[in-house]
Amino acid sequence: MQLLPLIRLSLAAAALLLAACNSVPKAAPGYAVHDFGPLDGPPPRMLAFPIRSTEVVPAPWLASTAMHYRLLYAQPTRRQVFVENRWAAHPGQLLELALKRSMKGDLPPAGATGCRLRVDLDEFAQVFESEGVSRGVIELRAALLAPRSDQSIAARSFSASVPAPSANAVGGVLALRDGVARVNHELLDWLESLDTDPAHRVRARCGA
Repeated sequence: MQLLPLIRLSLAAAALLLAACNSVPKAAPGYAVHDFGPLDGPPPRMLAFPIRSTEVVPAPWLASTAMHYRLLYAQPTRRQVFVENRWAAHPGQLLELALKRSMKGDLPPAGATGCRLRVDLDEFAQVFESEGVSRGVIELRAALLAPRSDQSIAARSFSASVPAPSANAVGGVLALRDGVARVNHELLDWLESLDTDPAHRVRARCGA
């Protein structure tokens, strides 16, 4: 008769142990981390006017390392993220690094003030038009700001839509990588065009 309380005590201890094991958080699944890798293209360009700093400001929904996608064919208004894939930094930081690498002499010479290049990143996502067809979409607004006052000298919107080689996260990375190269090229062309436009007087206003 004395064994019954012992058996009950053992069962209760086992139940508590099992509950404790179930309460331990499970290890987070591993995920792949992506950046743009080597960006093939022309050598960095030297602008005719100094740029003091280059800053890319992401929209609030892009201020994380999550990789975003959208299913236009099923839920066009829903923004989703890949579970097993992440960016190495948030897209604004990756784009900012790519922009700086594409411009030779980002800092102004001694004695010059230099303008500021501000880029607002509004979209950076993989968009699926169907289960097997997707593209990388980038949308941004660039503004060249005057020294001290930060008054806008010129502003322009840019966008890129590049087909993805595969309808998965890796395909989206490659498409967005190509989109960054394309946007960089167009933005540098725009900056160079400002130098040849007498209406903007960028050399004088940026302190060259």
